[in-house]
Amino acid sequence: MIQCRSILRRRGAAVVFMVALLGGCAAQQPFESAPPSPSRPWKAPDLARYAGALAESEHARGMGAVSIDAQKPYALSELIDIAQRTNPETRVAWERARQAAVAAGVAEGTYYPILAAVATGAVAHVPLPIPTTVVPGGVFTADTQFFIPALSLEWLLLDFGRRRALVDAAQAQIVEATAGFNGKHQQIVFNVTRDFYTLTAVRGKVTAEQAALASARSLEEAATMRKQHELATLPEVLQAQEETARATYELQDALAAEHDARMALLESIGIRPGTPIEIADVSQEPLPPALEESVDQAIDRALAQRPDLVARLASVRAKEAEVRKARADYWPRLAARAAVAGNIGELKVENSAYQSVDDLQYDAGFRFEWTLFEGFERRNKVHLAESQQKEAEDELEHAKDKAVREVWKAYNDTKVALAKQQAAAALLVASEKAWAATFESYKHGLATFPDVREAERNLARARTVDQAARAEVLTRAAAFAFSTGDLARP
Repeated sequence: MIQCRSILRRRGAAVVFMVALLGGCAAQQPFESAPPSPSRPWKAPDLARYAGALAESEHARGMGAVSIDAQKPYALSELIDIAQRTNPETRVAWERARQAAVAAGVAEGTYYPILAAVATGAVAHVPLPIPTTVVPGGVFTADTQFFIPALSLEWLLLDFGRRRALVDAAQAQIVEATAGFNGKHQQIVFNVTRDFYTLTAVRGKVTAEQAALASARSLEEAATMRKQHELATLPEVLQAQEETARATYELQDALAAEHDARMALLESIGIRPGTPIEIADVSQEPLPPALEESVDQAIDRALAQRPDLVARLASVRAKEAEVRKARADYWPRLAARAAVAGNIGELKVENSAYQSVDDLQYDAGFRFEWTLFEGFERRNKVHLAESQQKEAEDELEHAKDKAVREVWKAYNDTKVALAKQQAAAALLVASEKAWAATFESYKHGLATFPDVREAERNLARARTVDQAARAEVLTRAAAFAFSTGDLARP
């Protein structure tokens, strides 16, 4: 038996030695999981696992994406609906609003009593020093085995407004998070609207460049016909061909810009760039009417409903509650408490026999707590909370001033855009008439080539300006609605 124990001790010592040796080897190589040099990228062993996880999550995202009908032209309202359902930023804001609601529930839960069940079981061997005149050897030994199940109840009765302040702050944070959620939706609506009308403007430029190319070809055909009848010179024909080549280049440039605008719109919506989706063309739809309300009315509406201002005001209310909480910490707390437990166990002293116990124990009463001095911590907390409240109030005032300036600018920009569009429409009508008359005169030899070329270029510019002015009116109107908080109102 002694030999077996000796063998086990030797094996145990060997195992301990091997573990220590392996730990020492690992400690000597601390950089095995780091790149070996700074000169080139490194493929770490764990990168493949992370890359696979990302690919799986992306595949799951693609499977859960909203379905798109490739044969259906999507209007602006439908694109906004897709964006609100697919854009991850809305889900992030939604989760934050839910978290704020849960936090309010946590704060309200402090009004309820705390009921706890606790069970303790242990075996103890306790040697205590004692004079040898009392116990020979100078050591008093006690052995005990016990199991104590307990049920305790504590209910805070009086805290001088601490819990009320916590609840008020949490409810204000719900309003702040909800306003942020609505504000995120409004931002997405505006981004999609802006990029939609940007695409509309570029599409209008494509249409204008196509018409300009048709006009340039008509001019080239007319110059060629006149050259065949010896009514025009070779330089006129070459210049007409130059105009056709220039118009072709301008058309290709407009088509490239249309592709970029489409990609920007899909990004704002939150769908993949390669998604086959048809965007409705609204370049010829009626424009919004002229503004009838005054700028003061628009400002009043903005100050009452803009989500960012609501969030700022809610932040001020939360900071006010935190000030009340900091001041309430100066006052005491009073709680009622009670506990009931069972004492089950046995105890022996020295070599005596075990004495058993199996009985009920309980207590009930009040707990009064009042911190009298803590190194000026409460005073500093009050000063900090008051400073944060003042900061939130100043931020609110700054946000209000900024909102007023934004409404003023958006209001004036909308009125200017409407005026520019009317001027652009009149310019287009005049340019069309000038081109038709000059081109007809040129075919009959009554106008020179420079005159008709200039008329053709003026018409192309007028078409582009007209389409850009129409899109600008729609974009400025959306920006005005965004500045007043009218977009995505709940």
